[in-house]
Amino acid sequence: MPGASFEALKRFFETAPAARAASRPLSREAEVGLDLAAGPARFTMTSGAPAVEEGAGHDPDFTLTIPDEAAGRITSASGDDVGELGIEFFKLAVSRDPSLKVRIRIHASTPRLISHGYLGVLAAGGMKVGWWLLKNGVKNPKAAFDRFRGR
Repeated sequence: MPGASFEALKRFFETAPAARAASRPLSREAEVGLDLAAGPARFTMTSGAPAVEEGAGHDPDFTLTIPDEAAGRITSASGDDVGELGIEFFKLAVSRDPSLKVRIRIHASTPRLISHGYLGVLAAGGMKVGWWLLKNGVKNPKAAFDRFRGR
């Protein structure tokens, strides 16, 4: 049975303007595994629109472990500002608080991530995300992928 975080993420990615705008560059092959407190789920673009579904990913590009409190922070983003949403996500990814830390495990190669549109997602965040990443030691998109790979 899906939990509150699953329902909130599903509603957010399927209806929130910033989430829909951020996912627009993704290809139909893009898939993200979601490790939630209530069990596995996946974000997919198979239909051409963002969807969050129950069950483990089939061949995810990466997997996000999202604590309930972090899901609450992500889904509380309002408006259509992709940059603000991106900064909030990256803050959670570097958080030291275990109740907020979003863990990222990248499974796909850098060329696959690019072909599935994740570089476009970073670009959709615009200068806000770019400056935030630079201020936090990430020099370019490949460096962002490598940093989350633990390299």
